[in-house]
Amino acid sequence: MAINATDRTKSPNTLLVENWLKQQPIDPSENGFVYLQTFIGIFQDVTAKEVATTLSFNDEEDQLLRDYKKSCYQTDVATCNEFLEKNNESILQAIHAHKTDATHYSKLIEMPYWQEDIQYLTPENLFKWAPLLKLRTISELTVLINLDGSPNLNVNEALLTFLNKDAQFWNMVYHSSRSIFNHMIAVSVIKSQLNFASTLAKTLDTAVSNKVTTWQTPFELTNSDFERVFSGEWQFAQNVRQQMLIEVQSDKVAFYEKWLANALYKPTDSDNLMAEYIVSLVKEPVSTTSEHTVIKPDYCSFDNYIKQLWISRYNPIGKLFNCTVYETDYKQRLTNINKDLEQLRTNLLTEKSS
Repeated sequence: MAINATDRTKSPNTLLVENWLKQQPIDPSENGFVYLQTFIGIFQDVTAKEVATTLSFNDEEDQLLRDYKKSCYQTDVATCNEFLEKNNESILQAIHAHKTDATHYSKLIEMPYWQEDIQYLTPENLFKWAPLLKLRTISELTVLINLDGSPNLNVNEALLTFLNKDAQFWNMVYHSSRSIFNHMIAVSVIKSQLNFASTLAKTLDTAVSNKVTTWQTPFELTNSDFERVFSGEWQFAQNVRQQMLIEVQSDKVAFYEKWLANALYKPTDSDNLMAEYIVSLVKEPVSTTSEHTVIKPDYCSFDNYIKQLWISRYNPIGKLFNCTVYETDYKQRLTNINKDLEQLRTNLLTEKSS
């Protein structure tokens, strides 16, 4: 207990990560993250009546959107047209039901910035993305078909405008998000965009890929991207640990549990341990094998239990938490995902009419 009497001071790695977290102030009215908060619920906001009523999709609509993607993404125009003709009435009903919500999505993808408030990087404050992604599909269907009653797939001006704005917005999220979760949402949408464009390029408009500005630039993750995303994960972990400390002070928690938490967990040292991992992750080259890029510290080794106990005698709870982050090579995973996106983009640009 004596060795755990005091906490550490911030390490150089922690100061470096905090520097990576600094953001230039932007006008909230131009921030897509702020705008999205006004009409999309978060996980802890389960009682928001407006969100629950306006952004809900019934089972029939969910099935319709799933079938649409199955019929129109990475297929051919004939298959897509067959679906649109068969389900024209249901599509028009779904579009009408979510017409007001679609205006929110249209405004969202016109936002020039995406900057997350780092204090919102907690599990409870994650967006409920599912309704928004369904709303995006509704918006795509709205510009995809002729609302005068003709259900045939066509590359009209409205569709090209939508594809350009949609691609630009989600590429911005991809290169601006500090949350790995939000980063992966952007990946999912970008894949959908490219898969849909593949259908258009195969049999309808082989030049469609050249008409979307964002797709002319290769997908690439720079060191700045890794600094942004991984420092966001450091902040996420810090926010979670701070919330745990608040919860452990509750009257419902037994006195001895509070005492153990205060005695055996050191916040600043835990931040330092996480920062050591984050900085190593950013600076180390991407692994070309299945092996981890970053080597686990000795306190995470289970080869010698006595040695592990000795190394972990200071801040044992913090060290235990920190060992979990070494289980996955996130840099390698994000790099591989980016390669997948670039391959889809390359395939699209080289697509030939069948």
